[in-house]
Amino acid sequence: MFSFVNAPLFGTFLLGMFWKRATGHGAFFGLLSGTLAAAMTHGLTLAEGKGGWLGPLHEFPSSMAQNFWIAITAWTTCFLVTIVVSLATKPRPERELVGLVYSLTPLKHDEGVSWYKRPAPLAILVGLLALALNLWFA
Repeated sequence: MFSFVNAPLFGTFLLGMFWKRATGHGAFFGLLSGTLAAAMTHGLTLAEGKGGWLGPLHEFPSSMAQNFWIAITAWTTCFLVTIVVSLATKPRPERELVGLVYSLTPLKHDEGVSWYKRPAPLAILVGLLALALNLWFA
């Protein structure tokens, strides 16, 4: 299910959050084409007796390999189709995308805030703690 649903959805979310030119039509057709690409890849490949319902063109050594290639195909197709369709359709004005697209969203700064209320020092502390625990119990 990850290959069919999450992989194309991830491509759409990435473009929608970080590319201000992405459009609704691009997202819709990207998701649709990514899901269809996943179905076609599953239908044309076989692994451990699963898939190949359209006629097996390739056999994978394991279901995990098949799932990874289905996800790669679905994500890439969704990503490319979303870009092409978005470039062919009218974009939304930038003022409507404030708060939705990362590059158009004003960032809050942590100046004057105690160290334990800021994410960067806490992330470093948690990372060092995780490293210490891995070394201690390894």
